[in-house]
Amino acid sequence: MVFLPKTRGHGGRGVALVVATLLLGVLAAMPARAVPSFSDQTGEACSACHVGAFGPQLTAHGRAFKLTGYSDGQASRQFPLVSGMAELSLTHTAQGQEGGAASGFGPNNNGAVDQVSVFVAGRLYDHLGVFSQTTWDGVGHHIAWDNTDLRYGREATLAGLESILGLSVNNSPTVSDPYNTTPAWGFPYAAAKLAPHPAAATLIEGGLAQRVVGMTAYGLFADLLYVEAGGYRALGGGPLNTLGVAIADGQVVDGTVPYARLALQHEDLQQSAALGVFGLSAHVFPNNDRSAGTDRYTDVGVDASYQWHPNRNHTLGANATAILETHSLPASVALGLADSASGHLNSYRLNTYYTFQQTYGLTAGVFRSTGSGDAALYGSDPLTGSANGKPNSSGYVLQADWTPFGKTDSWAAPWVNLRLALQYTGYTQFNGASRNYDGTGRNASDNNTLWLLTWLAF
Repeated sequence: MVFLPKTRGHGGRGVALVVATLLLGVLAAMPARAVPSFSDQTGEACSACHVGAFGPQLTAHGRAFKLTGYSDGQASRQFPLVSGMAELSLTHTAQGQEGGAASGFGPNNNGAVDQVSVFVAGRLYDHLGVFSQTTWDGVGHHIAWDNTDLRYGREATLAGLESILGLSVNNSPTVSDPYNTTPAWGFPYAAAKLAPHPAAATLIEGGLAQRVVGMTAYGLFADLLYVEAGGYRALGGGPLNTLGVAIADGQVVDGTVPYARLALQHEDLQQSAALGVFGLSAHVFPNNDRSAGTDRYTDVGVDASYQWHPNRNHTLGANATAILETHSLPASVALGLADSASGHLNSYRLNTYYTFQQTYGLTAGVFRSTGSGDAALYGSDPLTGSANGKPNSSGYVLQADWTPFGKTDSWAAPWVNLRLALQYTGYTQFNGASRNYDGTGRNASDNNTLWLLTWLAF
């Protein structure tokens, strides 16, 4: 089960559909021929923009490239190249999942092609570029649009300050963000699909991803202050079905969802740091039912990051995020989907990382979610539910990875990229308890997961 009520709304469908149609029209007009990827476009190796020579974690140079509209590079090359990505994995959990980890898979020790993605990414015109991902889900066996960001950005002088100003049309709050602390691009950058995961999450942690279309305006002033603000509208059932997103599989909002982002940053030749806030507020029809009005979710996040890179051999850094959500659920109470008309859910994440020669990486992270109990909202269910009606979960993630390519002198650069990763996730609490959390005898540690990932980009 999903702890947050599944919802549906049609407010602003016309506006959202027009924006989505324009966006998809731009992408469809691009010729499917040998056009440049980001690396080919700039003439730089992947390691110039990505920590560890593999996305999505950005360096300062990578953040600047994103903010200037993905358009830096050779002006004679106008259109982006279609490129690809694939994730292949082997998943082992401490205890198997009765009935199978997913349809077509066994209870444990499952090998899978987790996903295959096609990207259209690069410069369109002066100051205008795109990052667009379409993904085939090898576990769910369906294809859908994924993270998409069409943006215009350019350098300017404003009130005597050297600045970058831009606009982004995208399909998920925080996809447009240049930092690796917000949900769309935060650690873990890839995770096991065939393992249990805590069911409760704040709305901004993917609850609206690919279900909305919005526009934000942003500016980076004096290389110090980053500001972004805009709004998102729901896509209706027709557009979502066309884009491969099931209407009943997640949140669909009513009206406009305002989103705002503010950050202070510092960058020099050896280090960078940022401290910021972000958030949204959304009205939601619970369980796709408009008969009782809407619930309201307000998410406020605080984030910080630090990166030290004294030379080409070493990169050390840390990312921290806290998201505080308050929700008012009068519609859910009226429909019998919640017991309490008000509550909260908080999410905390911290990770530290080290890379050597942009090739060998180690990351250690901890996570925790806490919230007010509600027996109806957080119901009991074998494996995925909460016997005590609480959403609390906590644990840690350890990852070691090897990325042999992605440097200037790499073989077949920039078209051959590989990351091999070994990731271990341990749970100290899961869906409300450490032991017998689901009421059928399953413990939090039974969901501990060892995951071997082969991640290809080409």
